[in-house]
Amino acid sequence: MLEKYGHGGDLQTAAEKYGRPPGEFVDYSSNMNPFGPPEAAGHILRTRWQEAAAYPDPAARELTRRLAEKHGVDPACILVGNGAAELIDLAVRVLRPAVTGLARPSFKEYEDAVRKTGGAVKDIPLREEQGFELQLQDLEAAAPHCDLLFLGSPNNPTGRLLPQAVRERLASDALPAVVDEAFLDFLPEEEKLSLAAAASSSPNLIVLRSMTKFYAIPGLRLGYAVAHPDRIWAMRELQVPWSVNAFAQWIGAAVLEDRAYARRTLEWLPGARAELLAGLRELGVLAWDSDTNYVLCSLRALGWTGRGLQEAMGRRGILIRDASLFPGLDDSYVRLAVKLPQMNRRLLAVLAEVFAERQREGRGRAAAEAAAAGAAQTAPYAVEGLGAEAPASSGPDAPLSPAGAGPSRRRGSVVMLQGTASDVGKSLLTAALCRILLQDGRRVAPFKSQNMSLNSYVTPDGKEIGRAQGMQADACRIPATTDMNPILLKPKKDMVAQVVVHGRPYQDLDARTYRERYLPEAEGVVKEALERLRSVHDVVVIEGAGSPAEVNLKDRDIVNMRLAGWADAPVLLVADIDRGGVFASLVGTLEILTPEERARVRGFVINKFRGDVTLLQPGIDWLEARTGIPVLGVIPYLPQLGLEDEDSASLERKLAETARSGPPAKLPPEMLDIAVLRLPRISNFTDADPLAFEPDVRLRFVSSPEDFGQPDAVIIPGSKNTVDDLLYLRSSGLDRRLLAYAAGGGFVTGICAGYQMLGARLLDPQLVESDKPELEGLGLLPTETLFAAEKRTVQAAGVARLYGGYPVEGYEIHMGRTTFLEPVEHPFLLQEEGSAGLPDGAAVAEGRVWGTYLHGVLHSDDFRRAWLNRIRESRGLAPLPAELRFTERREAAFDRLAGHVRSHLDMERLYEMIQEQETAILT
Repeated sequence: MLEKYGHGGDLQTAAEKYGRPPGEFVDYSSNMNPFGPPEAAGHILRTRWQEAAAYPDPAARELTRRLAEKHGVDPACILVGNGAAELIDLAVRVLRPAVTGLARPSFKEYEDAVRKTGGAVKDIPLREEQGFELQLQDLEAAAPHCDLLFLGSPNNPTGRLLPQAVRERLASDALPAVVDEAFLDFLPEEEKLSLAAAASSSPNLIVLRSMTKFYAIPGLRLGYAVAHPDRIWAMRELQVPWSVNAFAQWIGAAVLEDRAYARRTLEWLPGARAELLAGLRELGVLAWDSDTNYVLCSLRALGWTGRGLQEAMGRRGILIRDASLFPGLDDSYVRLAVKLPQMNRRLLAVLAEVFAERQREGRGRAAAEAAAAGAAQTAPYAVEGLGAEAPASSGPDAPLSPAGAGPSRRRGSVVMLQGTASDVGKSLLTAALCRILLQDGRRVAPFKSQNMSLNSYVTPDGKEIGRAQGMQADACRIPATTDMNPILLKPKKDMVAQVVVHGRPYQDLDARTYRERYLPEAEGVVKEALERLRSVHDVVVIEGAGSPAEVNLKDRDIVNMRLAGWADAPVLLVADIDRGGVFASLVGTLEILTPEERARVRGFVINKFRGDVTLLQPGIDWLEARTGIPVLGVIPYLPQLGLEDEDSASLERKLAETARSGPPAKLPPEMLDIAVLRLPRISNFTDADPLAFEPDVRLRFVSSPEDFGQPDAVIIPGSKNTVDDLLYLRSSGLDRRLLAYAAGGGFVTGICAGYQMLGARLLDPQLVESDKPELEGLGLLPTETLFAAEKRTVQAAGVARLYGGYPVEGYEIHMGRTTFLEPVEHPFLLQEEGSAGLPDGAAVAEGRVWGTYLHGVLHSDDFRRAWLNRIRESRGLAPLPAELRFTERREAAFDRLAGHVRSHLDMERLYEMIQEQETAILT
């Protein structure tokens, strides 16, 4: 349960429940400052990490001194603690009240602390009709019956500050009280509103403060109490030694000095909160005024429960707090954080979608089924020859229903990256800009109208797009949709590609037919997809394809300058200096463009630079003088990033490097040599990516028997043409090396097409895959595969029966259906909606040889390590722990890429381009 610990912000539990990496959620269940930690926190972590070898100051002297100065009290009146939770517990243990008065609704941890000491609770009502504001008369009525009053100011979850009359009564020293001011920093006149100064001289008053909320450092756990020195001494006696770690102490002292951060936070909140409240009320939500950075809402007018909405939003990647868990509230309440305006608008858009979906369901099952079939949930694409309407985007990024699902939204801005050639780094630069804009509070999405790639990605609704756009959506922390890549070309053989439109196979076309017959029709698909993205995002980062200077293709271009014209997009022209001739490529590209197209180029980006940039400056000066266009950035080459390659160009370069290296001459005895067969039509080779970062693995690609060597395991990856690539294995002799290796006890894994090849037979009576109706397989698994015209694309998750029952997740994307010629062990049990679990794959030879349709299975950290440890065991090596968390590493890689690009790109100029569009749209 998300509320297992009675607290918001439990991303790990949410990840387990909803099947998403923790970094993909937008967390409205906890109330942190959306600006993230101040820069001082990062500086201390980077510069003082070696000091972790020493114990922290047990008295937290420096931080205590700074806090005493902040409140104008003696340091003896301050106790620093491991978050407010520790201080709540210490205060109650010191006071040991028999009866505690709690203003209901209230934070559950107050009651938990009281119950632990054997105390009872008396309710002090906060009434909805009074806006949940505590009334002095209710406090006075309850006080004679209580040993202690425990109050929040502001209250959690209502967000209401204690009224001035109540604060004055508590400051008068007449009523014993603990006042939790965890969120008081978010109020502009915090120093005047705080009871800290009164508490320092009163034996009856303890004030608790949190530093984690305002400074967005909950991972450090930091809070403090202000009270009479006698109370502080008693609490300190009960505190665990070294309760506050050194980094928390250092960062706490540093952030107190960041006045600019505090000012920015206080300027952001009022407007953002007012806009969020207005949007919620427009949707029919009962939302009460709040004094701080969260709002309390009731869904009773809409017929929802808090738990029901929490589930619906969680599936869409947004966490909210089910407020029925706060004592004193019924099951219709939720609590929502206030975040940056762009994020709040996304929340409102997803809420509108969820509410509209419920309304549609309420019209009856027949209407819902008709909608599912296409009438109510599709958008016309007006593409001749598709045979049916292509489905519109679904999930959080779908456009709002025109029938009143929510408020309309202005059109988002665009910025476009084009390249002087393929593989100049546009995909990663697009991902970098997506993450930078996200970090800066923009709601952002990627877009590439047409992508040619064998490296594909399956969206949450089971559609196929280019892998790069899926990766870029991950950089935006939003679910991928087919609007981000409406047309995908998957090469099948020379001059022929499968055309995938909005995630579904359309037709296999040769290059001329595609260009002459389909491209004119594709314009509508592209324009509509981009407009839908712009309708729900602040900025769309568009990636071009190839080069805009291909004069033979320009008249029917849908990916570069014509697209820039349709979108009225400013263009950054990217060149790869690593190839040489960077100035010639930039100037030459401009010379081929028309004057109107040249006018769209607002800046150059020189990518993959290695060396001293000062030596490049004369060339930059010449280029800017020659063209009149500024160089907005020289981006140094960034090695070992660990994000996916996009297409055949980058794939060929990467695989050529590893293929040339051949078998390892000699590896350390602890290292595992894992070989991936380099198929001519290899697809989704990112399945092997996590292995490259395992400390005991040397990953290499093998394209000939001479390169095969003596690997510890062999992976046969996916392929866009299983039959032709199996014939390649035979013609090259790799099949004989593989079969001999397996017969000698080797470990062989097949993924998707590789799984199909491991079987006894491949059947293609309709000639879907090739011109051969039947082909003998490698015979390592007792299976046969029948190729069907319909492609299966679905995200999947389950458990591994192989190697210990670990959870696995990934996606399927294949046109074959595999059956079993004899009973086999199924290595995986995958869950699908409405099923108890479906067996996947086959395993023989005590688990040494296995195959699966589950792409991404090796991205499941615990299973991957269990497989590697099984290989290690076969060599007599000790097992290693599963220390690599690939998803976390990948998330860190996005931030590393964003930081790298941000520091070398003129972001001020980029934001000027975006601002110009925003101004034009508004006017």
